[in-house]
This record gives sequence, structure tokens and C-alpha cells, in this order.
Amino acid sequence: MPKRTETRAVGEFAASRHGTFTLSQAAEHDISRRDVARMERNGVIVCVRRSVWRFASQPVTWRQELYAATLEVRAAASHFSAAALHGIDGLTEAPSRPEVICHHSAPVRVEGALVRRTRLLPRNDIMMIDAIPCTTLARTACDLAPLVDCDQLLRMIDHIQRAGASMAWLMQRATKLKRAGRRGPPEVLDIVRRRLNGYRVPDSWFERLLEACLDSPLLGDIERQHALRDVNGLFVARFDLAVPRARLGIEGHSRSYHVGELAERYDEDRDLRSAQQGWEIAYLGFAATRSPVAVCRDIELIVERRVSDLGLDKSAVRQLRLRLT
Repeated sequence: MPKRTETRAVGEFAASRHGTFTLSQAAEHDISRRDVARMERNGVIVCVRRSVWRFASQPVTWRQELYAATLEVRAAASHFSAAALHGIDGLTEAPSRPEVICHHSAPVRVEGALVRRTRLLPRNDIMMIDAIPCTTLARTACDLAPLVDCDQLLRMIDHIQRAGASMAWLMQRATKLKRAGRRGPPEVLDIVRRRLNGYRVPDSWFERLLEACLDSPLLGDIERQHALRDVNGLFVARFDLAVPRARLGIEGHSRSYHVGELAERYDEDRDLRSAQQGWEIAYLGFAATRSPVAVCRDIELIVERRVSDLGLDKSAVRQLRLRLT
């Protein structure tokens, strides 16, 4: 039996890696193959894959299963598993089977996992997340592009940009993969090329959905992330969307951001400060995105009333009334 200090050392090492280790990692802590077999017989560890063990005291998680799969074939988490590791908006749920990618010459039979092989897997397409080798955001987007719909791909690029990644970097990686004949990069490039000159990404996918709901020629002056300032130029509030001429702010009232005492206090304070400046706020929830036509009409009616009450633009009021009747 290995010394208690040696067992503790490999246990501490494995604890930072989802309770999992390989035979070579055990050897680095003076734990031999015979020691591993004895620990397994005693129920201290459990063999989960070829030459991969986990400590029995550790709970089984999808990250642990994914990490074990990458160890078995020296692969990297990819596709939907990589998206879940990155926490990409809309793709945070891990797939039922771990998805990994490895060099084309590596073995591909991994029970319970989906293994893809590639001839192009440079080091700069791989990073570490929670001790798990994983494809980068750029590589993940290019790999997933043929497997998701247009909305999800757009949502993915939004997430990458909000994460602070350079669109030039994403374009460079996608261009290289395109030259290698990959299917996904052209779809990524089609979106990224339009964002190289200061494109402002929405703060959330929900905000983009709300903006799509309000796609109306009569609401063409809607501004995203509008900052309201007082007559002295001091900041008052920021709205997801706004129709400045009607002094109307539009907020995405998502439960994720507007539930809880602190959120309620913030909303109330902003509403009061905005009202002092003569602004009104309309709140829209996720239900609104399921009926964009009705929501668009509702906002048009609100804008009509606001413009009329403020006496700002009589011709605009007449145009709205003709449109709405």
C-alpha cells in the first residue's frame, strides 16, 4: 500500500482536476500501477476509463466525465461540450455525451463519448477551462456553425464579443480554418466582417429579441443602450432601448436581472429619476418576444400618445394615426 502522504498528494492533485487522475499522473507522486490496483480493490478509487481513475468520494459530474474523456485519448473538449464550458449564451447545458476533438492519428473509440478527428488542431486553438483542455471561443464557434441555426450562431458571436474577444482575432482564426476547407468558418466570417468598424453588441440576447420585436418603420429612431442625461449633461439612467423624441425608455424586464430587493430598488430609483426628466418607461418581458407584431403595435400606440402629449411633432402624430387605423 502506498504511503499515506503519497496517497494524500495524489488525492490533492486529483481534487483540483475533478477527483480524476491517470496512471502517469499517479506515478509522478510515487504511486505505482500495483498501488493503484490495491487502492481500487479497497474501494478508494474507481476506474472510469482506460488508465483513468477517480476517487470514490468525489461526486460524478459532467465536467468530470468530460475531463476523463480528454485524458483517455489526449483530446480537447469541443463543440457543444466546449460551448458549455465557455458558458456560451444559449448553449450552457452540457450534451448527454462528452464531445472531444483530437488529431486524426489518435484513437477514436471512447465509450460513451463523441470523438471527432481533425488534421488541423494547432495549440492556439486550445485553452484550459477548469483544468480541462478545450477549444477556444473562436474555434468552438467555427466548429458549431454548421450545427446550429442562424439565430444561435448570431447569439454565439454576440457572446464572444461581449466577452471582450477581438473581432479581428475571430476573423483571423475563421479565415485560417476556411482555407483548410472547414464548413463553419464562412458563416462566422459573414457575421464578423460587419463588426470590424465599431459595431456595438447588445448587452444580452434578450435585448436583441426586443429590438426585433420593434422592427417598425415608424420606430426607426429607436436607440440601443440609450444614456439619458439631464440639462447639465449629468448621467440619469440607461435604457435597453429608447425612442428619444417621445422620451420613452424600453426595458427588457427579464427575471434574471430584475428579481430581488436590490434590483427592485435600482429600478424604482431609475424610474423616479427618469420621470423627473419627463421620461416614461415601458417594460417588456420574454412573453413579448413570442408576439412581436402585437408588441410592436403597442409601442407604436405608446409613442403616438407620448408625441401627442408632449406636442413635439404633429406631422408624426398624423402619420402614426394613419398607420394604426
